[in-house]
Amino acid sequence: MKSMMRRTTFREIKNSFGRFAAILAIIALGVGFFSGLKMTKPAMVKTITDFLSDSEFYDLHLVSTLGYTDEDVEAFAGEDDVRYAEGSYSFDVLYDGMGDNERALKTLSLPEHVNDIRLVDGRLPEADDECVVDDKLTDVRIGDVITVADTNGDATETKLRYREFTVTGTVQSSLYINFERGTTTLGTGKLSGFVYMKPEAFDCECYTDVYVRFDQDYALYDDAYDTYMDEKKDDWDAICHDRVTKRYQALLMQTGLTEDMVAGVTIDDAPDVSYYILGRETNVGYVCFESDSDIVDGVAKVFPVFFVLVAVLVCMTTMNRMVEEQRTMIGMLKALGYSEHTIMGKYMIYSGLAAVIGCIGGFFAGTYAFPRVIWKAYHMMYLNISLKYIVDWKLAGIAMLVSLACSVGTTWFTCRYELSETAAGLMRPKAPKAGKRVFLEKISFVWKRLKFLHKVSVRNIFRYKKRFFMMVIGISGCTALLLTGFGINDSIAGFADRQYDEIQISDGTMTLAESVDDVKKTNAASEENQKDQQKATQTGSESAAAGDLYDKLDKYMQDYDFVGETSWDLIESDGIKSINLVIMKEPEHSDKYMDFHNSKNEKVAYPGKDEAIINSALATRYDLSVGDTITIRNSDMKEIKAKISGIFENYVYNYVYLSPETYMDQMGEAPVYHSVYFNLKPDMDAHEVAADLMKENVVSAVVVNGDMRERISNMMKSLDYIVLVVILSAAALAFIVLYNLTNINITERIREIATVKVLGFFRNETSSYVFRENWVLTAIGIAVGLVLGVFLHSFVMDQIRVDMVSFDTYISPLSYVYSIILTFAFNGCVNLFMSVRLERINMAESLKSVD
Repeated sequence: MKSMMRRTTFREIKNSFGRFAAILAIIALGVGFFSGLKMTKPAMVKTITDFLSDSEFYDLHLVSTLGYTDEDVEAFAGEDDVRYAEGSYSFDVLYDGMGDNERALKTLSLPEHVNDIRLVDGRLPEADDECVVDDKLTDVRIGDVITVADTNGDATETKLRYREFTVTGTVQSSLYINFERGTTTLGTGKLSGFVYMKPEAFDCECYTDVYVRFDQDYALYDDAYDTYMDEKKDDWDAICHDRVTKRYQALLMQTGLTEDMVAGVTIDDAPDVSYYILGRETNVGYVCFESDSDIVDGVAKVFPVFFVLVAVLVCMTTMNRMVEEQRTMIGMLKALGYSEHTIMGKYMIYSGLAAVIGCIGGFFAGTYAFPRVIWKAYHMMYLNISLKYIVDWKLAGIAMLVSLACSVGTTWFTCRYELSETAAGLMRPKAPKAGKRVFLEKISFVWKRLKFLHKVSVRNIFRYKKRFFMMVIGISGCTALLLTGFGINDSIAGFADRQYDEIQISDGTMTLAESVDDVKKTNAASEENQKDQQKATQTGSESAAAGDLYDKLDKYMQDYDFVGETSWDLIESDGIKSINLVIMKEPEHSDKYMDFHNSKNEKVAYPGKDEAIINSALATRYDLSVGDTITIRNSDMKEIKAKISGIFENYVYNYVYLSPETYMDQMGEAPVYHSVYFNLKPDMDAHEVAADLMKENVVSAVVVNGDMRERISNMMKSLDYIVLVVILSAAALAFIVLYNLTNINITERIREIATVKVLGFFRNETSSYVFRENWVLTAIGIAVGLVLGVFLHSFVMDQIRVDMVSFDTYISPLSYVYSIILTFAFNGCVNLFMSVRLERINMAESLKSVD
C-alpha cells in the first residue's frame, strides 16, 4: 500500500511538474538570497582574518618622541605573552618619478615578523637601494626609479642613505587593508601610498615605531579580544613609561650629566617627552572594515523577507489548489481504507521534496555567488584578494527548517481541513464561491458604462480574495525590488555629478610645496625688481616663484583663494575617522567654491570662532547634530575642539571647516595656507592650465575636479554588480509568482474557460477574458510596490556606507517608469506563455460533471 502511494506521489510530480517547479524555485530563490547575503560578512571577515593572521598583524603599536633602541625592543620581547616585538622605521617622504606631481609616501622598513607584507608582483628588495611599492599606485611600475624630492628638506633626506630607489615589486600590507593611506604634513596632506625598503637603507639612531604581537589568536572583532587588550594596555603603560624614562636618562647622560644626577629624573619632568600605546582600533582600515562589513548584514535583514513571505503564500496557494483539485481522489483513497496520515503524507512528500531540493540548491548557489559578487564591489575599497568560501551548517539547518515549514507546514494546514470531511463529501465537487456585489456597482454612472465581460472581471478580482492578496503581495514585492535596484543605481551613479555641479563648484585645487600667501603681488614691478626676481628664481627663491605663480593665476583664473587643507582625525568614542580639515583664509569668499546647504537646501553659514561645520555623512555615522562638540587631532597628536554650527550636504570625502581664528586660538599659531581653490576663466582648458602651473617650483600638485568626477564615477561602476543582482532577483520573483498564480487561475476556472470557448469566443477574446484580471491585479500590485519600494530603497541606502563617499537617497522619475514597464513586461511574458495552455483546454472534458 505504501509502495503504491509513493508511486502515485512521484507520478503526480511528473504530471504537474510546473507546479512542483514553482515551489522549488521560490524556495531556492528565497534561501539563496537570504543565505548568500547572510554568509557574505562571515566570508569577508574570514578572508581578512586569514590575511591579518598570516601577516602577524600587530596588537600594540608603540610610539615615543624619543624613539626606541634595540635594547628596548629586546626588553619588550621578553614581556609576558609576547610572540614578537619588532622595531621599525617609518617616515613620510615626498618622491618624484610617479607622474607629473610629487607623491607623499609612507616609507617603511621591511618587516621581519610583525605586519608582514604580501608580494603581488615582482620580487622583494635585495640591494639597499631597491624598494617595493603599494600595489594601488597606478603610475609606477616595476623597474622605475623613484627619487627623493628636493622639497623634503634636509631633515628628511638625512634619514635615508640613498636618494634614488629602484622599484622591484608591488606589495600589499596588513597596515593598509583599505584605500586610506593616512595623513601627513607634506604635500597635499594625504599619503598617496607606501614604500618598503631594507632597514639598511635608513640612517637612524633609533626606531620610530615598535610593533608588538601577543601570543594569542582571538577572532577578528571579538569582544574577548577587546577585554584582553584592555587589560594588556594597563600593564604596558607602566612598561613603556619605564623604558622611555631609561631612554630619557641615557640621552641626558650623553649631554654630560652623571648617572647619579639623572637617577631620579622621569619623563614626567619633561613636558616635550611623551609616548603612545596604540591598539588596532587606531588603524583606519581595521576599524572601517568592521563597519563596512556590517552593511551586508543590514541588507540581509530586509530583502529576504519578501522571498520568505512570497514562498509561504506560493506554497499555501499551490498546495491548497492541488488538494482541492484532488478532492475526489482523496475521497476514494479514504473509502479504500487509506489512513489520513498516509494520504496527507503524499502531499507533504510532494511539497517537502520540492523544498529540500530547492533549499539545498539555493543554499550552495547563494553562499557561493552572492559573497563573490559583493566582494568584487568591495575591491574598490579593500585588498584585492581571493574570498574565502565558508559554510555555516547551522544556517543551512535553519534554512532547511524554514523551507520545510513554508512547504510542509502549509501543506499540513491545508490537508487537515480537507481530510476532516467524510469520503462521500470529498467525492462530491466543491460548491463554487458565491458571487458578491462589489463597491464599484454602487457607483452607477461608472458601472453602467462597463461592458459585460469587464463587469465579470471586476467581480472575479474581488471574488477570489486569496488570489487577490497573493498577487498583490508578490507583484508589489517584485516592483519594490526593481525600484530599489534602480534607485541604488540612481543614488550611486548620479552622486558624483551632484557633488561637482551643486556642492563643490570650484574648477580645481592647487597644492603648493610651501605657503606663499604672504608674498604680495605687484602689478607693475620696476625693471630692477624684475631682475631681482629673475635672479632669485635661479637660486630657488620662493618670492620670485610666487610672483610668477601670481602672474599665471591672474592669467588663467577668474577667482582664486588660499586655503589650508590637511588631513586630521575625528576622535569619537567608537573609533577614529580620517577627515579633511579646511580653513579658508578669507571665509567670505567660500561661496565661490562651495555651496554649503543642508538636506532641506537651506544655506549653511561658514563657521565662526570656536565653531565648525561638518558634512552630513559624518553627522549620520557618529550621530552628531548642531550644538555638539567634536574633537579633531593631527599627526602630531595635537587636538582642536569646536562646536558644530552647521551640517552640510557632501558626497565625496569627509570635511570639517574651521575659521582661521579657531585654529590660531587653539593651536597657538596661524594656519599654513598651502592650497589654492580656483575657478578658471571661460574657454580655458583645465588640463593645459594644470600642466603650465606644474612648471612652477612652488606647485606640487594640481587637481582638476572634472577628472575627480570621472574617476569616482568609474570606481562606482563596480557596485553595478549589486544592482544587477537585485534586478535579476526581482525578475525571478515576478516570473515565479505570476506563473504560479496564472496557472492556478486557469486551473480553478477551467470549466468557465471551456464554457466561453463553447460560446464561440476566439483565441484572443478568451485570452483577454482570462488575463484581464492579471493586468488589473498587476497594476494594483505595482501601485503598492512603488510605495513600498521608496521605503525599502531608503533603508538600503542607509545601510550602504562607504568611507570615501556617501550617497544621496534619490530615485529618478525614469526608475519609476522602468519598474512599472518591467513588471508589466514580466506579466505579459507569462500571459503569452500561458495562453498556449488555454488553447489546449478540452472543452468536452472540461464540461463533464462528476455527479
